[in-house]
Amino acid sequence: MALLPTAAHAAPPSDVKPVRVVVLVDESGSLKDQDVRRERAAAQLIALSELSPQSQVAVVGFGSSNGPGQSAVDIVCPLTGVETAQDRESLSRCVEKLRLRGSQEGNDTDHAAALEQALDIMGKPDDQQRAKIVFLLTDGVLDVKNSPQYGADAQARNANAQDQITRSLGDAKQGQVQIWPLGFGAADKSALDAFAAGGWVQPCGDQKTATPTARVVASSADVERSLLEAFAYARCAGIEKSVTDSLDAGATIDLKVNIPIIATDGSIVVVKRDKRIQVAYFDPDGTQVPKQGELKESAFQAAGESGPVESLRVRNPLPGEWVIRLTSPPGVSRQDVSATVVWQGALRASISLSNPRPRPGEQVNVRLRLQTRTGTITDPAALEGLRFSARMSGDGFQEVPIELGDTGEGADRAQGDGEYSGPIVIPATATGALSFVGKVTGPGVAGDERPYATRIAGPADRLRAQVELAPATVEPGGTLAGAVRITNEAEPVQLGLRLVDVPGTVTLSAQRLQAPTGSSEQPLELRVGSDAGEGEVSGMVQVLDPAGQVVAEEFVSVDVRPPTPLWQRALQALLILLLVLAVALPFLLARRRARRRAADPSELTLHLFDRPGEPYISRLQAPLGEGPEFTFEVGDGRLVRTYGTGYAVRRGPGRTVLVRDPSGRELDPLSPGQPIALPNGMFLGVDDGRARGGAEQPAYGSAQPYQSRTTHRPMPGDDLL
Repeated sequence: MALLPTAAHAAPPSDVKPVRVVVLVDESGSLKDQDVRRERAAAQLIALSELSPQSQVAVVGFGSSNGPGQSAVDIVCPLTGVETAQDRESLSRCVEKLRLRGSQEGNDTDHAAALEQALDIMGKPDDQQRAKIVFLLTDGVLDVKNSPQYGADAQARNANAQDQITRSLGDAKQGQVQIWPLGFGAADKSALDAFAAGGWVQPCGDQKTATPTARVVASSADVERSLLEAFAYARCAGIEKSVTDSLDAGATIDLKVNIPIIATDGSIVVVKRDKRIQVAYFDPDGTQVPKQGELKESAFQAAGESGPVESLRVRNPLPGEWVIRLTSPPGVSRQDVSATVVWQGALRASISLSNPRPRPGEQVNVRLRLQTRTGTITDPAALEGLRFSARMSGDGFQEVPIELGDTGEGADRAQGDGEYSGPIVIPATATGALSFVGKVTGPGVAGDERPYATRIAGPADRLRAQVELAPATVEPGGTLAGAVRITNEAEPVQLGLRLVDVPGTVTLSAQRLQAPTGSSEQPLELRVGSDAGEGEVSGMVQVLDPAGQVVAEEFVSVDVRPPTPLWQRALQALLILLLVLAVALPFLLARRRARRRAADPSELTLHLFDRPGEPYISRLQAPLGEGPEFTFEVGDGRLVRTYGTGYAVRRGPGRTVLVRDPSGRELDPLSPGQPIALPNGMFLGVDDGRARGGAEQPAYGSAQPYQSRTTHRPMPGDDLL
């Protein structure tokens, strides 16, 4: 029977693991009314903050039993689920039954009876394998000197009760029950430490923050935050910094909290003190979210709105900064309000091998990446603090650890892409089955182990393949092209293709491909459905041989983005055009100025001669600012400026000057010091002030014009000096 890699099977939906919580609350006579109010609020925090709908919560008040008709414990909230808002509201209301006991009710401190009651609740049948957590809130030390059931005198009673606590702690450890003590006031820290150490102490593997620890705060005012932290750590969740402010009567304030990208489930817990204060929640996009129902890909459920503590449980929350808006109506006294986020990442690891059927002595690259319910996590900052590791075992060798990294070096293909990779050489002694396990652990995440089973390639395994499929951005209805490179040393075969852990909106264009003998490359195409939602699509594509064995695989990474609206594309094109113009316009203007400067004839002076070598008889200075060309006529031995008729003059290449006669014929190029013949038998020369560097010496003979024998009247443009 062929062993298929477990990655070939779709993983079950990832959900936050449920817990069973018992909150033990001190009701002894050493408390004050304000202490009991704080304890109630703290107990409500637990009931309202729980992340999993499958969890259960019980609240037990305790004092002592000092005579007939008294009970050391009060089950104020029997074990209750928290699936619906009504369930959580019910828990919030029943917590109000916690009270300050009077002397006739048994108001000493019986920790032994409280712990025994908690373990009895934990022992009830459980079909969900919930983690078991006990919170102990107390302001005192064990005191059962007035409880006759523990012995004949005060000293014996306390000693016997302590013995019972020791036995119960042993039962708690055996039953994997965590105990998180929280003391305030005169609580005995050493006794509370014994509670924490006596129960189950490894609820979240090697996470140090998750180890049960006794906490003692200065007063009951600090109980809420401390208990909420303990609750988060106990259920392997994360907790963000608490934000506190004062809210005046008739005022509105905004508290800002953060939900990290790796959070798949979160509870925004708001302590408002007065039930009349109204709370609204705004996601990082600025949208006010509903208190019940769904929006975008998130589901919301609020509870506790009619009490002093309110929470909003969010499944698949939008990561980023959330705004909690609290509004106090007139007549409500000034209150200190706070908001905190408890979150957990119900994440799923995905493991892949560069060669699913290796041979002894070959190197295999093991790749591991992490994804939430909505996509793969690639942000390095979001993965900071998480630990990616892998190990390999198999027939013929001992288990070997594999170091993974996202450094872009060695086996890792790119730095900071969220894919952790590491090389491992298959031992020469490997003979059959191979097993790889990828593991991700870290604060706030429900750690995941992902197994991958395969076998050493045998003599009959003569086909190798490699999938090439680069990450890409695709519009709904679009395609993603890839290729499968195949080396087949046997007869031609047909290979299968399949997608694993990929949503149904992404499909393969073909389920089969041909593998001819020799080396070949076959096209691979993924189609994104027109109804595909926006966001990251992840998973894996695998190539199977005729026996169903995986011979090649590659991660799928497709970012589905809707097409840009026409108006937005037009706006983008306009902005790009404006940007190009802003960059190019100064250059174009400079070039234009340079061309105009090069073509400007204003520094040219024309000279008219009867014969070359004789003094000129007339000269004409080119006009200023009238364009690259000017015209003139020769009349009665004079150069006369015209406007569009007669000879035309403009600059040519280099130092030449081009002249066109009245018929439109181009004459020989004119250069300084080299006159040309005109059709009327006279000669035309030019002096270029630019070529001379602005010198004023004439280019031709005397500065005084030769007086022609022909008498004529002055004409416009004549040099009359």
